[in-house]
Amino acid sequence: MERVIGSDTVKRGLAQMLKGGVIMDVTNAEQARIAEEAGACAVMALERVPADIRAQGGVARMADPEKILEIMEAVSIPVMAKCRIGHFVEAQILEALGVDFIDESEVLTPADEEHHIDKRKFKVPFVCGARNLGEALRR
Repeated sequence: MERVIGSDTVKRGLAQMLKGGVIMDVTNAEQARIAEEAGACAVMALERVPADIRAQGGVARMADPEKILEIMEAVSIPVMAKCRIGHFVEAQILEALGVDFIDESEVLTPADEEHHIDKRKFKVPFVCGARNLGEALRR
């Protein structure tokens, strides 16, 4: 049987698995293992907490690919990672790494305030914050 990747059925199925669960922010493999053992349904791979980066005057970007891979190798639960709004290259990198979900995140420093990534060009599912259904559908 041929494996189907990135279909609407697969994307919805992965999202359904996370429903009602806790997604823990982690910055290293040890934290990811602890989160999995504590019952997290997924982990969000971060290099540092974005609010701390911005508070120090820095630019909050996608986590280092090596850090993401380290976290992915440490756990069996889904691994999510953030990319900046509008930064399709970061999203391409995350998809190539094999993350389970990409979060086009408003908590990172936006690359483009107005234009979001065209998610139809990706096989990996995306998540994002939205104030209402209309906004969610536009993203």
